[in-house]
Amino acid sequence: MLKFAKAAPYFPDPARAKPNITDEDRQRAAGSPPHAVPFHCKPWVDGGSIGWTLFYGYVTPVTITNPGAGKIQVENLPRLAGESNQPRIIEQFARDHFGIGSGYTLKTEPGHMSLLLPASHPPPGLEAVPGVIETDWYPRQVFLVFRVPPPGTRIFLDHKMELARVVVVPRETQAESMTAAELTEIKTLDAQYAEEERTTPSRWQDANGQTFTHLYREWSRKFRP
Repeated sequence: MLKFAKAAPYFPDPARAKPNITDEDRQRAAGSPPHAVPFHCKPWVDGGSIGWTLFYGYVTPVTITNPGAGKIQVENLPRLAGESNQPRIIEQFARDHFGIGSGYTLKTEPGHMSLLLPASHPPPGLEAVPGVIETDWYPRQVFLVFRVPPPGTRIFLDHKMELARVVVVPRETQAESMTAAELTEIKTLDAQYAEEERTTPSRWQDANGQTFTHLYREWSRKFRP
C-alpha cells in the first residue's frame, strides 16, 4: 500500500506506471509478418508497469540547463518559488547532481520502503538517480535527485510531466539456498516448461524468421494468485 498527500490539489495523483512503447515499435509490430519489439515481452512490459508515477505537479513551467562546470541554471525559478512558497524547489546540492522537491509526501506500511526509479516517459534529458526513502517513518516531502544534463541540453518541465516512479519494497529480505525438496520441485517445473515450450501451438515467427512463443504469458496467468 502506498499512501500519498499532495502539496496542492491541482497536483496529479500518483498513477500506475505505463511502459514506454514508442510509435516506431507499434509500426514495426503491425507489419506482416511483425518485427519482434520490446512490448511483445511480458517481463519487459511488467518491468515498465510496476509502481506509481510521480509527476511534475507545479503549473509553473521551468527549463533546466547546464551553462558549464557541472552547474545548473533554472529559468522561471522565481515564479516557481512564488507558486510553491518554497525558494528551493529545484536546487543543486552537489556537483553534477540536483534535486526537485516533488510536492508529494508518501507513506508506506511498517517494514516497507519506497524505491525511487526513473520514470517510464521522462522529459528529454531528465535522468533520475535511483534511491530508497524509508517512507514507513520519513515525514517530509520526497526529494528527487537527478543528474545535471550535459552542456547544451535543455530540460523542459511542465505540469503533469513524469518525474520518477515509486515501487514499494520490503525493508528486509534474505537470500538463502533452496532446500533439496524445493530444488527438486523447480527442476520438475523446468522440465515441464521445456517440454511445453517444445510442443506449444502458441508460436509465432517475426519478420526476421525468429520463433517465439507466448508460453511465459500463459504460465503467468496459471500461477498468478
